[in-house]
Order: sequence, then C-alpha cells, then structure tokens
Amino acid sequence: MSAVETPIRPAARVNGPGTGDVPPTVLDRSAVVTNLLARLFAILRRYPGATELVFNRPGEVMIENGARWETVRDDSLTLDWVNGLATTVARFTNQQINSSRPIMSAMLPGGERLQIVLPPAVEPGFASLSLRIPAPSIRSLDDYNSDGYFERFAWGFDEGQYSRRRAEISPTDSALIESLHGRDLMKFFAGAVAAKKNIAVVGDTGSGKTTLMKTLCQLIPTYERLVTIEDVRELFLPNHPNRVHLLYSKGGQGQAQVTPADLIASCMRMKPDRALLAELRGGEAFDFLKLLTTGHAGSITSFHAESCALAFERYVFMAKEHADAGIFDSAVLRRLVSLTIDVIVHVVAVVAHDETGQPRKDRYIKQIHFDPLAKLDAEIGRGATMHQGAGA
Repeated sequence: MSAVETPIRPAARVNGPGTGDVPPTVLDRSAVVTNLLARLFAILRRYPGATELVFNRPGEVMIENGARWETVRDDSLTLDWVNGLATTVARFTNQQINSSRPIMSAMLPGGERLQIVLPPAVEPGFASLSLRIPAPSIRSLDDYNSDGYFERFAWGFDEGQYSRRRAEISPTDSALIESLHGRDLMKFFAGAVAAKKNIAVVGDTGSGKTTLMKTLCQLIPTYERLVTIEDVRELFLPNHPNRVHLLYSKGGQGQAQVTPADLIASCMRMKPDRALLAELRGGEAFDFLKLLTTGHAGSITSFHAESCALAFERYVFMAKEHADAGIFDSAVLRRLVSLTIDVIVHVVAVVAHDETGQPRKDRYIKQIHFDPLAKLDAEIGRGATMHQGAGA
C-alpha cells in the first residue's frame, strides 16, 4: 500500500465527533483532554472516510483511508504531546501509564477507541498511538445487501445427509437451511436472531466484525432486555430501552477491579433476555462459554479467526487462557463450543482496485457455518438417531 504525505499546520482546538448513544464519562468534561486531541480531530476532518489514525514517531501521523495509508506531517505532534495525552487520559479514566505499566486503552467521548503504548514496550524515543474511528451510523442489512456484501459466501452442508435426516431437524432450523440454500442471508440473519441462535462473527482486525455485529443486534426485538459485557464500550443499542452496559477492567486498569467472571455472574441475576459480548480476546471466552451452557440463548459476539473451521480452535485457545479452564482438555472445550455456538460468520476485508487502478477495501462475508445435524450428533452421539414424541 502506498503512502501519501500531506503537510498540515497546527489546528485550532475543537471537539471530536459524537455518535449519539455514548455513555457520559469524565473525559466529556475534560477541557484538557479535548484540547490535546484537537489537532488529531482537525486532521481527521480532512479524511471523512478514515477508519484509523496512528502515531508511530514524532512529527507525523498516518491515516488509513480506504485501502491506503496516508502520512500527515505536523511538527506539534511530539513525544511530550503523546506523554501528556497519555497521562491526562489515564488520570481521567482511573488508569496508570508509566514505565511499569506502559500500555493503556480508553474510549473517547465520540466513541473512538484509543490505544497508547510507551517505552519500554516500544523502543526509546518513540511511542505508539492508535485511534480507531467508529462508523458514523449503524448499517442495516439492506445497506450490506446493496453493497454486494452477501453475494460471495460459501456454506458447506451435506445435502445427502440432510435429505436422509430431515425429520430430525426442527422446523426453525429447516427454514434457516432453506434460506442458506436460497442464498438469502437477509432472511437467514433475521431468522437466526429471532430464533435466538448464538452467533459469532469472526475475522481479522479491520474486517468489519463489530460493525456487522452491531447490525445484527438491531434485529433483536426492542422489547427484550439486553445486557452487554465489554472492557471498552462498542455496542450501542439506541433502539432498546431495557438495556444495561456492564464494563470490566482489563489488565488490572481502572478504578474497580471487576473481572468478566464477576459481570457474567451478575448478569445471570439481572434477568436478561440476551447477553452480548462485543469482542472476545482471551480468557473471558471461558466465562462466556459458561454463560452459554446455562441456557442463555440469543447471544451475539465476535473474535479473531481466519475461517469458520478455525473459529472453534481459536475459541479453545482463548478459553484455555483462563486459570479455571486448565481442568478441561481441548476436546471437551471444543465440544462445548460446538454445542453452544450455532452460527459462525466469517468476514474479510481484502485490497481490491477500482476501474482507475486505485486501491480500495473490499469487505464481504466469505463463509457461513450453520450445521444443526453436526450439533445434534454432538448432543446424542454420532450415528445415533433422534426419536421425538408427537408434537416435539
């Protein structure tokens, strides 16, 4: 990818963009933080489609604009400026950042996700700042469909086995299978959410996992009670009035030392219709798995994985990071994942070129996993036949 350099002069101090349903934080009331961020937001105003801003070294930032990174020069972006921003954000978010704890994450008032890494976690004389820019609005399924996002997915299913064992599959699952056969993902997603299937959206960094997850969350009936569990606020549910957003501390940061396990235990006492985790990154996957095994259906989450098949292995790797997961071998955890996660959606973002040869990001759903027969085999044993009573 090419880099384009653009000089810029120090800008006037301005506020960053807002996204509506953003929780009030101390940062909202901090003129110091607003002033320190003003020059970054002034740069971002010149790139309305930007998705990421990064600081790698003094005197410049780089903007991800489509499929290319563009360099913006600004001599006022010094190491002292980064250190001042880091210290100020840490103070107003009850975190620490110093040589012993050189990594910090925070959510800014406009919904932007900030990550700062200082020496000795980076080489002396440098610092790393990453600012993830949220989508300006929640996309609808129609938006995705119009962009061709649903046209290229692959779905592996044994047609012969399905024909032989059709009677073992519920009417709901049969309808979902028919939607996939007809390549109607809009109907499939609407049906899967309505049926309270547990859904995981997987892909690489920047592939659009969270954006699609937010869209799927909008399909949840507005009368349901939702509880989200996150380390950084990403799920905003403006259409669901009966919602609670729970936040846990990551890496021992923050004022309250609350773990995902604490929040999941609390969630189960809060009578949620659904529990939603924005992104699984590590040991919290084990806590989430325990929640799913208690019968809390209809969850939607996301995590990094290179394919639907690898999603099961990746989930096991994350779960094994939890101290309590040591008593379970990988095969047991893999079986639990296959029994609790019904749908896996693999999304990708690849570099393509338009008719003029300019690079652009091509995002689409690459693969869908939905196999109720495999889940049935995991429940009753491969090769067994389910005998149902009348009306089952």
